[in-house]
Amino acid sequence: MTDILLDENDDLLFDANGELVLGDCDLQEVGIIARINKGEVKSDPLLGPNLIELINANGGEAEVKQRMKIALARDGKNYDEYRDMINLKTTE
Repeated sequence: MTDILLDENDDLLFDANGELVLGDCDLQEVGIIARINKGEVKSDPLLGPNLIELINANGGEAEVKQRMKIALARDGKNYDEYRDMINLKTTE
């Protein structure tokens, strides 16, 4: 999907002419979904995978993958399409 892109600080990305940069935003959306917690998105309060909570509880890789699968499915995305691009670092 094409949408407005964000920079590494999640600020709007502008080109040299001061125009908003548009591009493929699917992977950007996956990254945003991975960082949010349940209740942070008003239109879908169940969307976030709560990974911070899971990491603080020493959750394993299988639990992280399962939460990401559920969260991405809520947004209409298939985890298997992105799994090779997602870098999971767990305590396992």
